[in-house]
Amino acid sequence: MAISCRDKNKVVLGMSGGTDSSVTAMLLKDKGYEVIGVSLWFWNSPNEDSNNQELPDFIVDAQELADKLSIEHYVIDARDEFKDIVIGQFLQEYLNGRTPSPCIHCNPNLKWRLLLDKADQLGAQYIATGHYIQILEEEEIFYIHKGNDPAKDQSYFLWNLNQEILSRTLTPLGTYTKPEVREMAINFGHKRVASKKESMGICFLDGMDYRDFLKQEISDVDEKIGKGKIVDTDGKELGWHEGYPYYTIGQKRGLELKEKTGLMVSRIDVKNNTLILETRDQLNRKDFKVSDYYLNNEKDINKLEITTVVRGLGLNPEGHSKLTVIDNKLLHVELDNPAWAIAPGQPVAFYIGNKLIGGGFAE
Repeated sequence: MAISCRDKNKVVLGMSGGTDSSVTAMLLKDKGYEVIGVSLWFWNSPNEDSNNQELPDFIVDAQELADKLSIEHYVIDARDEFKDIVIGQFLQEYLNGRTPSPCIHCNPNLKWRLLLDKADQLGAQYIATGHYIQILEEEEIFYIHKGNDPAKDQSYFLWNLNQEILSRTLTPLGTYTKPEVREMAINFGHKRVASKKESMGICFLDGMDYRDFLKQEISDVDEKIGKGKIVDTDGKELGWHEGYPYYTIGQKRGLELKEKTGLMVSRIDVKNNTLILETRDQLNRKDFKVSDYYLNNEKDINKLEITTVVRGLGLNPEGHSKLTVIDNKLLHVELDNPAWAIAPGQPVAFYIGNKLIGGGFAE
């Protein structure tokens, strides 16, 4: 659909049935937008038949709210795409000895793409989500900024959203805190919405340990990989492990050691199904490479006040970073102060103050 055909008063909202997207619907409607709700059906709970066509509770909740607000509502069944694009990549990354973050992969390749496709189909200029971020334009470039609630900031997982996405996304909750959002739900007359529990962790695991999920989805994973050696950096054998996909950098749990060493996983040798252990301090890194990087503006790489985030909240390196382009897929990152236990495949985000300028994947 041509851009000229899009209605700037019409917005397609991703509705999960939770507090955040529900209050977003109320705020947008209150501001005069024609809101169209879209619920994305990505997965079935582990105890459900994959062919089950009965709508999950979160979509039923979203439908009920849409009906109360007198807004259109659509359901997009993307379970097959989600399994191929997101879960498939999640499983393969662990088989490659890496530590994946499926949300990073899902956001631009599935979630936002489906919302934008629906917006184009319905002639809507905008899409909206309940994320606690702000999107601000600066010299004709759109940037994500951290939201006003530091405990709810979700910018770390959104560094690879491109300009087409950012220029068309509304995020009304970015200027509020979670308690304020719950209070707004009550003020709008939706007390039940205000009391909904937070959804935490990776959606498709539904509380399941990822190791059990690997066994469920790859039934012969233990037969194919099996137990492997644990060694130190000198090659001395220290014990055995259950198979490299069940471990990540910095892990101590689940190691069958001949004697206590205080060491933890430092590297994963996929080819030889071997874990290499080092001391906690030896897992500190002041420089590392980042692959498949994305920057909103290439000029930002020359700024002096860049900070690096290697995990969403906590345990992040203090001070500034120097970014150097190696080639069109690799960056070199030098830190003022070390980051601990950086795992290959882990998301890395770059900021200037509260402004997200890009990111990539740790190598």
